[in-house]
Amino acid sequence: MADNNGFTDVLRADIAQLEQELGRQHTAPPMAPYQPAGMPIPQLPDEVVKEIAQSSKMDLKADSEKPPHCLWIDGEPVLALGDISTVIGKAKSRKTFASDLLLAAMVGDIEVGDRIRGELPDDKSVVVYIDTEQSEYYSKMSARRVYGILDKDYKGDDLPNFHAYTLRPYAPAERLLVIEHIIRNTPDLGFVVIDGIRDLITSINDEEQATMITSKLMKWSTEQMIHICCVLHMNKGDNNARGHVGTELMNKSLAVLGVNKLERNEDYSEITPIATRDKEPASIVFGIEDGLPYILSEGDADALRMKTDKKKIVKPTDWDSDQHTDILGRMFANEIEMRGGDFVSAIRNAYGIGTNKAKDFIAYFKNEKLIKWKPKGNTTIYSMV
Repeated sequence: MADNNGFTDVLRADIAQLEQELGRQHTAPPMAPYQPAGMPIPQLPDEVVKEIAQSSKMDLKADSEKPPHCLWIDGEPVLALGDISTVIGKAKSRKTFASDLLLAAMVGDIEVGDRIRGELPDDKSVVVYIDTEQSEYYSKMSARRVYGILDKDYKGDDLPNFHAYTLRPYAPAERLLVIEHIIRNTPDLGFVVIDGIRDLITSINDEEQATMITSKLMKWSTEQMIHICCVLHMNKGDNNARGHVGTELMNKSLAVLGVNKLERNEDYSEITPIATRDKEPASIVFGIEDGLPYILSEGDADALRMKTDKKKIVKPTDWDSDQHTDILGRMFANEIEMRGGDFVSAIRNAYGIGTNKAKDFIAYFKNEKLIKWKPKGNTTIYSMV
């Protein structure tokens, strides 16, 4: 019997031809499992994972020792060992000068400007400053300011518990490895400032890198029982730290301090607690004298906050009718009537305002029936009611 008009033979021929074509095609090796940039997937033995899980389980009946605070503002605790913080500010807002005040308080174990007090345990007395973005010349200037704030001579005096590093010449991955080495190998380390945390990653908007660097900071601070303070730029349009790394740091930080120039006097800057775990202290205004930051008294700071080159906008409603009547009475004391131009001048002198604003006052006086007026030629004659 015929095999369905030779269908089987045709099928076998087609299959043979397809196999030949497949044999001639290039075959690529299987793709490796996806691995996020900057986020190596740990390959841990089951025993290690089990050990971590067991050691991480908390005994809720046993009390844990609260990490000691290391920095206070106006007596309010702000920073603690075993945690991280972030200092943010727009470009040229004097963030580094602000961090110098914190460093000086920690290095000297003193209260700076009667506002910022640092105190580290004896076995955690070493303070490290790491600059990732400035050249060595400017990094040294920043570090030497700590000596100046403490009334020390950087050439003649020693601060054995203060070390400074500049990592600008290196790639982000290299900086990260060096910082980890410093943190793990500096005896008696208690406080670290990383000025330019953004330079430890390649993109501030990479979520995986942001999570990676924040996780490392939390790991280092917890394992070494130290405090790590990160300095980062603020967005131009708002008061948030830049990029995903800024968002992560602000969310994970024990405290976030903002640094901005005073709106009404840019010769001075202000440190404002944006977020703190405990009660938020008042902001701190500081200026620069002989290259060193100094903290202003609250009275001087309040005066600067109020100072403005712009005159206050004066409105007729700033005075009540009786007060206006008294002022107008003095204006018309020597003459019963005044021509329009003279009346405008009298109002300007009496209220300390300009010509256009004086005309607004006249309209207000008319509406409130505080004056009488009548046209005379090309002018108007005014008098009291």
